[in-house]
Amino acid sequence: MFRFWATVLQYLGLALLALSLNFFLLRLAPGSPLSGLDQSELDAALSQQQEERLKAHYGLDLPLPVQFSHYFLRLSRGDLGQSLYFNQPVAQVVWPYLQRTLLLIGLGFLPALLIGGALGMLSALNHRKPWERWLLGGMVLLQSFPPFLIAILLLVLLAVVFPIFPAVSTMLPGQGLSDRLERMVLPVSAYALWELGLFYLLVRGSFLGVLGQEFISYARAKGLPERTVVLRHILRAALPPLIARTALILGVSFGGVFFIESVFSYPGLASLALTAIARVDYPLIEGIFLLTLGMILLFNLLADLLVARFDPRTQEAA
Repeated sequence: MFRFWATVLQYLGLALLALSLNFFLLRLAPGSPLSGLDQSELDAALSQQQEERLKAHYGLDLPLPVQFSHYFLRLSRGDLGQSLYFNQPVAQVVWPYLQRTLLLIGLGFLPALLIGGALGMLSALNHRKPWERWLLGGMVLLQSFPPFLIAILLLVLLAVVFPIFPAVSTMLPGQGLSDRLERMVLPVSAYALWELGLFYLLVRGSFLGVLGQEFISYARAKGLPERTVVLRHILRAALPPLIARTALILGVSFGGVFFIESVFSYPGLASLALTAIARVDYPLIEGIFLLTLGMILLFNLLADLLVARFDPRTQEAA
């Protein structure tokens, strides 16, 4: 129990540090929300008096420590603030984009986990065969590709050379379900391929580590069927640490999926983040960062707790 609360407090400290850096570095950077307004959006240039009124309205004229205290108090109440550009609550603006990002991750993560895990297990059980070396080499090559490169290759191959799917995944009002699903094929495939090699190598390495243990040799020496050895001994020993590492991979996914969304113009958090940065919309940038950071820290915390719970090596060290 002590280790649990120590881990939770550690992650809370990391979250507070990251939020503080995000708040102060953002405001120390050049530009302001008022400079993010295009002149075409205004009937006339803002006068100095109007700029001062707007800054006072949004609290931008206050000292940075006071602004930070107000920001932290809002967060403690669950209030992400008001978007300066959209003139709506940040939570209301972010929610539809977050839903689409989570949908993209969900549709791509499960196939990558199942296919990569199955191939990794098959590869480990046949690691001395020639075809397994080719499979291993291909997966290592795939895993070395950054997500944006996989997305670009798919875009060129399946939308330009062979125009099977739309090149962009922009979703407009009035589009039917089939049209929306068709526009999601390429970004979901790019995300799944990016994760596929990682899951393959993870499962293969975990199974190979278990195959060398003495209790596996003892189980086979007793004459147990290979199916029983795999399901009751190898899988049982390899699965707990894999569950924890899967949670860790899911947290890291929020970084890579942003690049994939940008390549295909997918209307997820990445497109909203680019708009918020271009408009220097402090509350919106902070809200997106907070949600992304929260997801990453949550899955990292879950991974640490699962490792401490299921991995026998950590239990022995304790």
